[in-house]
Amino acid sequence: MPRQKKSSLIVHETRHAGNVPHEIRRAKVLALYQSGLSVRAVAEEVGVTFQAVHSMLQRMGVTMRPRGGNMGGHSRHRK
Repeated sequence: MPRQKKSSLIVHETRHAGNVPHEIRRAKVLALYQSGLSVRAVAEEVGVTFQAVHSMLQRMGVTMRPRGGNMGGHSRHRK
C-alpha cells in the first residue's frame, strides 16, 4: 500500500519567538506595553523585532504613546 502524502495545508499554531502561540504572545505584548514598557523593551522581552511589536499593537487597535518617553520637568521641554 503506498504512503499517503501529508497535506501541505496544515495550519501551524505557532511561529518564531520560542514557538509561543500567537494569542499568548499578543497578550504578553499588550500587558507589557500597557504596564509602561517601551515598544523596544517589549520586543527585547518577548524576543521579536521592534516592528513586530509595533505592528501587533497597531493591529490590536492600541493607542500608541508618543515617542521619547518621559520628558520630565526640564525647561527645554516645557511648553
